Amino acid sequence: MRDYDWIQIAYIFDTEPSYDTYKSFFREVERYLKISDEFNSIGLDLECEEKKSSCGEIAEEAAQLATEEPSFRVKISTEWDNVTASFDKDGLGFPKYELTPYLTFTTWIYALKDTDIKEHQEKVEEYRNNFAKIHQFAANIFDPKWGFGRRGGLAIGDDETVEELADRTRPPLHEYNVFREETVEAIGREQVLSAPAYYVEELDSGGVFMAVTEPPKQCGHEDQPCEEVAEQLGLSLAKTKRYH
Repeated sequence: MRDYDWIQIAYIFDTEPSYDTYKSFFREVERYLKISDEFNSIGLDLECEEKKSSCGEIAEEAAQLATEEPSFRVKISTEWDNVTASFDKDGLGFPKYELTPYLTFTTWIYALKDTDIKEHQEKVEEYRNNFAKIHQFAANIFDPKWGFGRRGGLAIGDDETVEELADRTRPPLHEYNVFREETVEAIGREQVLSAPAYYVEELDSGGVFMAVTEPPKQCGHEDQPCEEVAEQLGLSLAKTKRYH
């Protein structure tokens, strides 16, 4: 199985996010990133690309498309690269959207990779922290039933389904995780918050966003604490045999 040069994170929902949820996310992410309403800040593929002057309020436009269209793709420009949020209701491979609503976030890894230049490396480490923060920020607004992700592409075990994994109170540990409150309480809140992961942040819902690895590194890379975190949480490490 060939890994791709991106990090993908998927949110799984019981019901699809509302117009107000999407609008809140796109409005707040602009404030968070301190960016304007210009097209290059939040750009809607296809729908606005040829009509930049008539896109109107980007947050409302994006929210409307997300709740009305069969497929959705929006690019959020950050200091390090674009974060692309998307879904495809008619797509194959991932769960059928009508039964298992989802939203994926994809980011190319190049700006997050180590460099030999000290001054640039300090900036890379800042980008990595901001990458984790924006995903924690998104998890706080969308409040998914479950979130999972990794560098290389979304993947699970050959004998697993996304639906079954999302239903588990104790899902397997991925490189990037959104645990709902039920999962945090089952494991133990202090056990989760004190895990030796790269980034751990409690959400307003009582859930937790956790980046186990320092992006864009993977489980299995030197000094990445996947096994230690899994042991502390009493979770199995995720299987990554089959792409979605």
